[in-house]
Amino acid sequence: MILKWLVLAAIVAGVWYGFKIIIRRNKARQIAAGRRRTGSVEDLRACRVCDSYVAEGQQGCGRDDCPYPG
Repeated sequence: MILKWLVLAAIVAGVWYGFKIIIRRNKARQIAAGRRRTGSVEDLRACRVCDSYVAEGQQGCGRDDCPYPG
C-alpha cells in the first residue's frame, strides 16, 4: 500500500517538475525572440578620411582627423 502511494507521489512530482521545465523553456524562448525583434536601426555615415562607415553618435574610426570623434 505504501509503495503505491510512493509511486503515485513520484509520478505527480515528475509531472509537476516537467511542466515547470517546459514553462521555463518557453519563457526563455519568448525572451530570446523578443531580443531579436527589438534591435535598433542606426544611420551610418561614410567617413571622409578612411571610407569606413560610422554610426551616428558612436566613436569614429579612431584617427585624429576623423570627422566623427563621438
